[in-house]
Amino acid sequence: MQHDIRLRRGNCSQTGFSLVELITVVILIGVLSVVAATRFQTRKGYVEYAYQDRLITALRNMQTRAMQDTRSGFCFRINLAYGTASAYGPPSLNYAPGNGSATCASGISTSAPGYLAVQAAELAAESVVLSSADGNYSNFSYLAFDALGRPLNGAANCNTGRPCRITLTGESSVQVCVESQGYVHAC
Repeated sequence: MQHDIRLRRGNCSQTGFSLVELITVVILIGVLSVVAATRFQTRKGYVEYAYQDRLITALRNMQTRAMQDTRSGFCFRINLAYGTASAYGPPSLNYAPGNGSATCASGISTSAPGYLAVQAAELAAESVVLSSADGNYSNFSYLAFDALGRPLNGAANCNTGRPCRITLTGESSVQVCVESQGYVHAC
């Protein structure tokens, strides 16, 4: 009986990694980490996409507000500034009765939260500039929405069959499109 037990113990094979396998895995992990680290050390090319997402959020937020608050005399808009002082945001967030004219002003509120506005210093620090083109390829200074969520701008040219486009340009260029029926998307 004891002889059988010794035979069984002797047949057990040892498991584990050999030294060659361990060295190979360590080298592969090292190479992958060096390649990945250099890819993520810079934000170039990614910043524009972050601002694109923020602009889409701001436009959709104003669009939703316009569809929920149908009082006359109030504007639900995002104002756009171009050039070296590029920025976007609402003129005011005070929609109290009697404050309609402030919501239709041409400036950008400095107290607007980050999901609704980007100030000029922020875009300038990242070397990102704005430009726009409506259906007739004209710049527009604001994009507002009516009670049905459709876009409005100064020339009312978002309904020509071509969407209104806002372009963010830095290392790369990205665009936000607003279709004539109100669909806001990256394009």
